[in-house]
Amino acid sequence: MASFNLVNYSLRPSKSIQRALAFDGVRTLQGKLDYKNLLYVGFGSIWFTDFHLAHRSLSVQEMVSIEVDPVGYVRALFNCPFRTVKIKKGYSYEILPTMYGDAEYRDRPWMMWLDYDKALSESSVEDIRLAIEMLPADSVFLVTFKCIGGNYGKPKHRHKRIKILLGDVVPDTKVIDDFQDAVLPDLMASLVLDFMKSAAAQVARPGGFVPSFRMAYRDQTPMVTVGGVLPRRENVDVVKTTIKADEWSGMVSGTIVAPHLTTKESTALQAELPSHVPLDRNIVQQLGFDLDDDQIEAFQKFYRFYPSFAQVVS
Repeated sequence: MASFNLVNYSLRPSKSIQRALAFDGVRTLQGKLDYKNLLYVGFGSIWFTDFHLAHRSLSVQEMVSIEVDPVGYVRALFNCPFRTVKIKKGYSYEILPTMYGDAEYRDRPWMMWLDYDKALSESSVEDIRLAIEMLPADSVFLVTFKCIGGNYGKPKHRHKRIKILLGDVVPDTKVIDDFQDAVLPDLMASLVLDFMKSAAAQVARPGGFVPSFRMAYRDQTPMVTVGGVLPRRENVDVVKTTIKADEWSGMVSGTIVAPHLTTKESTALQAELPSHVPLDRNIVQQLGFDLDDDQIEAFQKFYRFYPSFAQVVS
């Protein structure tokens, strides 16, 4: 079943936060690199939430959405939010190779987000490898994938399965405890970033690959988003300096687990921030409702990126 039949992507707070963090990072890069003609490529589904963000926060004009589901394709055509969005029907591994050499796209930077709703597979890893090899200079590349341990086999089999997928970046020294569910998202984030760096080195990209995004999040399912910049040689230093800055939003420690809040609740909490004093349950109870300590901590950490579900599109 297509994922758009299972969930409205705009109504998942943790995903919305990681999406906002990623676009905030690209907006920072936009002030350093020439992104006036940036192309956005992704899986818009029928909601196009990231396409709205690309247009409104980055002023991206031209965008391409890839949709393989026949019904989803028709619905995507109907729900297409802007005149400049093209919907391409097919699998990403079919569509993307035709785009890399297209004169319309090849001489401009892309922001490409391959937001898979499944675990990594041979085809998605090939998408990643080809993107690293073929994306134009100064492009931003992100990939999201499911990180449920069972998708990669039983713990004793996961090392073999993941090594088949990612190759030599998976050390032979890894043991079964390294692949347990609790630590798997962090491990997979590291391994996929290493795979991206290795792929760039193998084709001797002049600017290499600069890891810039690393975010684990969970609404119901553990997910991982990683990515980076494929800069021109002359832009490597400015990209690395930008990524190392304290205000860079793309590298998040821990897992984003945001509570579902009503608009009234989030507005009340937001009115207490920013504050040098951490919010606690006593403060929340004085506001007239209650949350668990970890929910309060998560809101305070990410409140600037918290979605407002009073909006039609987050």
